[in-house]
Amino acid sequence: MVPGKTITERLAAQGLITNVLRVERALDKCVVQPMPQKVYDAVVSFAFNVGTGNACSSTLVKLLNQRRWADACHQLPRWVYVKGVFNQGLDNRRAREGWTTAARGKARGKWPGA
Repeated sequence: MVPGKTITERLAAQGLITNVLRVERALDKCVVQPMPQKVYDAVVSFAFNVGTGNACSSTLVKLLNQRRWADACHQLPRWVYVKGVFNQGLDNRRAREGWTTAARGKARGKWPGA
């Protein structure tokens, strides 16, 4: 992005697709277990948000590779800090996405949406 520069919606969409594909390629290298589509979609979104290096080195990915879907789900609410400081916006996002509820057991240990 360049401050003050505008781009077309089409160019923005192309950039998003390129970035999502980059995230998927990185996840292919660190997540070795096949997973349900809803889990995959959520993990791609998570990795897009926190960065593939952070995602791939996370406990969440270790749990995914053990097929421990519910335990992996419980990791998401932990990702609400920016440089070690709690971020209410990230906490709100996790809650909207269903991670907070699922982690508290209200979703019976299921991955949100699964």
